[in-house]
Amino acid sequence: TWDKQSKQAGWINRANMFLGEFTHSLDSKARLMIPAKYREELASTLVITRNPTEPCLLMFPMSRWTSFADQIDSQSMIEPKVALLRRMMFSAAEDLRTDSQGRILMSQRLRDYAKIENDVVITGMYTYIELWNPTLWEEKVLNQFGDVNAELFSALNL
Repeated sequence: TWDKQSKQAGWINRANMFLGEFTHSLDSKARLMIPAKYREELASTLVITRNPTEPCLLMFPMSRWTSFADQIDSQSMIEPKVALLRRMMFSAAEDLRTDSQGRILMSQRLRDYAKIENDVVITGMYTYIELWNPTLWEEKVLNQFGDVNAELFSALNL
């Protein structure tokens, strides 16, 4: 069960994990329907920003975004790579609320970055969500399964 002791130990509420892969289409007003299983966790404010390492977007519930942003903010402001990461993440970040039907309106700027035109692959990444152009998802992820091998699992002690 989820309790105060579990939360203090840094455990994640298993009911609020983001798992699975979904494909949804933007509606005529460029709104994205959030998968039903994610809506409760994202019912209040959420944050979407660029992924600095892949051509996709990252979506966080506000509680997770705050923790993530605090980690970045705790790093040296004068370190060039940290400064670049800070600029990439914070300058593109948008805080959004779902509407009564569980949709969000993504900006054209973020859709352009991820090359999202109509369909969106929505993938749970345990504590956050990635939003992908379906073609890029296939190229960057689905076609790369052979690269995940025993050596990687060994390095992770799995």
